[in-house]
Parts: sequence; C-alpha cells; structure tokens
Amino acid sequence: MDEFAERTEENFREVHTEISTLRTEVRTELKSEIGGLRTEMNQRFAGIEQRFNILFGALATGFVAAVVQHFIG
Repeated sequence: MDEFAERTEENFREVHTEISTLRTEVRTELKSEIGGLRTEMNQRFAGIEQRFNILFGALATGFVAAVVQHFIG
C-alpha cells in the first residue's frame, strides 16, 4: 500500500507539473495572439478614423459651399 501511495503521489506531482507547464505555454501564446489582434484592430480603427475625417471634410466643404452660394447667388 505504501508503494501505491508513493506512486500515486508521484503521478499527481507529474500531472501538476505538466499542467503548470501547459498553463504557462497557453498564457504565453494567448498574450502573443492578443498582442497581434490589438495591432490589427488599431490599424483598422485608424483606417476608419481616416475615412471619417475625409467624410467630415467633404461635408464641411459642402456646407460652406451651400452657405456661400446662398449669400452670393
């Protein structure tokens, strides 16, 4: 029985070690993936922001042109 208990404890230690190693690997991989996703999202949001700036510029130009046309013409 003592031998069985020792083997069982050893097996549990091995399993615990494997789980700890896997947990570290998964955390490292997730951090890497999340970093890549953040970079991609920031690039896409920057593109969207640029499009809104262009749209706002076009709307402002159109509004100014309409006001000028109203008073001149």
